[in-house]
Amino acid sequence: MSKISRRTVRKYLVKTASTEPTYLRAREITGGLNGSPKAVAQYLSHLQYGLSVVSLEQWGHSQSMTWRLEVNDS
Repeated sequence: MSKISRRTVRKYLVKTASTEPTYLRAREITGGLNGSPKAVAQYLSHLQYGLSVVSLEQWGHSQSMTWRLEVNDS
C-alpha cells in the first residue's frame, strides 16, 4: 500500500519548483516519497489546478506523462 499523500506531493512540488521550468515524471518523484508512481500520477492530475505558488501542467506523453513545473509569476 502506498504511504504517499496529496499533501506530501504538494510539498515536494513547492520545494522542487524554481523560476526555470523543471520537467518531471511521477516515477521520478516517487523515489524519495515512499509511494507508487500510480498514486503520485493521480495526485499530480488533481494538483494541476489547485496550486497557487507553482504552476504544474501536463507537458508530454511518451512512455509516461511528463509534467512541467515552475514558480508562478506573481
